[in-house]
Amino acid sequence: MRELELHVESRQIIVKMMDTRLSITYRLSPNGELEENKFWTMDGGDAEFRQRAWQAARSKACQLGWTHSLKCVA
Repeated sequence: MRELELHVESRQIIVKMMDTRLSITYRLSPNGELEENKFWTMDGGDAEFRQRAWQAARSKACQLGWTHSLKCVA
């Protein structure tokens, strides 16, 4: 499976699969939860990509200390 790229811009995490058009953008909601920003998601891809993207975004949000409600595993 191809590698994922993560970019952090403001309060958003953009997850892209390298060498494809697959991209999902997550944002930190006002109540502190990570949610998909559907307006900025392109070619969301299949379930496997979406699962990997969600896991990568959660991990990055935890590293950044963005969320209090997510269970962040060290």
